[in-house]
Parts: sequence; C-alpha cells; structure tokens
Amino acid sequence: MLFDAHLHPETLSDLDLESLRAFGVTRALVLGHHFPEPTARALRAHLHDLVLRQLPRLEQVGIRGYAAVGVHPRAIPRRGLADVLASLPELFRGGRVVALGEIGFHRGGPDEEEALLEQLGLARRLGLRVVLHTPALEKERWTRRLLALVQRHGPAPSRVLVDHASARTVPLILARGHWAGLTVQVGELTADRTVQLVRRVGSRRLLLGSDAGDRPGDLLGLPRAVHLLERAGLGTALVARMAHGNARRFLGVE
Repeated sequence: MLFDAHLHPETLSDLDLESLRAFGVTRALVLGHHFPEPTARALRAHLHDLVLRQLPRLEQVGIRGYAAVGVHPRAIPRRGLADVLASLPELFRGGRVVALGEIGFHRGGPDEEEALLEQLGLARRLGLRVVLHTPALEKERWTRRLLALVQRHGPAPSRVLVDHASARTVPLILARGHWAGLTVQVGELTADRTVQLVRRVGSRRLLLGSDAGDRPGDLLGLPRAVHLLERAGLGTALVARMAHGNARRFLGVE
C-alpha cells in the first residue's frame, strides 16, 4: 500500500490515475492548487471541485482520497480573499478534508505573507493541520521565514507539514518538531536521492508525495522510490512508515 501525500488529480487523466493505482497507490492527499487568473469565485469553485469531484474520481479507480483545502500562494485573488477564507470551514465537515493547504510562499512578498498569516490564524483557531508550500528558488531562505512565522502564528508543530523539503531544509524542519514532505518528482528529488536522504536522516516525520499533476514529470517516481527503499535493505518497518504509515499518522486517518 502506498499513500501519495501530495497529488493534483484535476490535471491528470483517468488513465493516469489508473496507472497510479496499478503501481500500488491506494491512498492520496489532494491539495488546493494554482491555476490561471484566479478570482475568489474561481478559487471557491476549485476547492469545491477537489472535494466533490476529484475525491470521487480517485474512488472510482480504487484510491481512497483525502483533501487539503487552502489558498495556494500562486492563487491569491486580487479581491475577495476574506470571503474565500470564510467559506473554508464548511468544507471540513464530513471527515474527508483533513488539512489546510497548500499555503506558503512562491515568490514571497507582502501579499503572500498576508494570505499565509490569515490562514495560519484560521488553522490555529480551528485546530487544523497545515501543509506548507516551499518554493524552488531560495528554498532555504523562504523555509526559514516560514518556520519563524509558523512558530509565532501557527498551530502546534506536530500539526504542520512543510512540503517540498530538500536535503538542506529537512534538518531545519525536523528540528522545529514539524513533519517534512519529500517530493519525488522532476525538479525536486529523484527516487535515488530520496533513498540517500532517508539513509542519512531516517524516516521519522517524513512523508512522500509525487506532486503529480503540477507539471509534466515522473508519474511513477513515488512507487519507484519505495521500491528502492525496499531494495536498500533498510527494514520493513522503515519502508512501511515511508510508504504509508507516516502519512496516515500525520493526517490522522484510518
């Protein structure tokens, strides 16, 4: 059983989803994403689509889906952010929306930080888990800024996943008591590098995600990484934690 802790199925075909299931993905977390010209209305429609359409699509191919909803830093509307945030709590009814995300920084700046702080405050008030987005450029700098803001304004460290972590940022994230998400995808971590990182830091509070659907890339990077972990002889318990156990524990499901 594999739990993909970062999936964007709305841009994947049914055949893509069937391929993921055929290679062992049985659980997945789908997250709020970015799209061209976001407005408050379009953003609300996107988040409802994740819950009402994308989760059933996953179910149809045999993947149990969960959702994280939030305003991605590349999807901040020019107007109406407060209205979008006010509509989020209703999506958490029913138990299938399990986190707020992905939120964080893409390029940084006042608008992104304001949206982040508003959502961290919401997560803190409602006791929500949070999935944080870290950018590809200047990742260590923006990760440090995120960690400082979460410490002051966010929920408890154990309820925060800092995603798209790198070999340099994983120790920073774990030292604060957060969870770190490893993205097995082109431009992030290859399957081989993922295994090397796990060898170095262990499996405690690490999650694996594919980010499939965000861009053209390696649809089967996550199954390949878990296969390489098995071949590396790191033990069945470690492989089980990386394959599905840590994701289930962080999200509080099953």
